[in-house]
Amino acid sequence: MAGLDLDMPAALTTAREMGATGWAAAELLLALRMGLAAGSAARRTDPPGP
Repeated sequence: MAGLDLDMPAALTTAREMGATGWAAAELLLALRMGLAAGSAARRTDPPGP
C-alpha cells in the first residue's frame, strides 16, 4: 500500500459519524485502505514486480 495517503483522523471521524466505534471503526478504516490499494492496483499499467 505504498504511496497511498489517507487522512486517518478525518477517516476515523467519518467512521464514528457513521456509528462505528472501537474495533468496528478500525475494521472500517482497514477496509477503506484495502479498497484504495485494490483500486490503485487495478489502474496500474506497469508490469508487476521486479
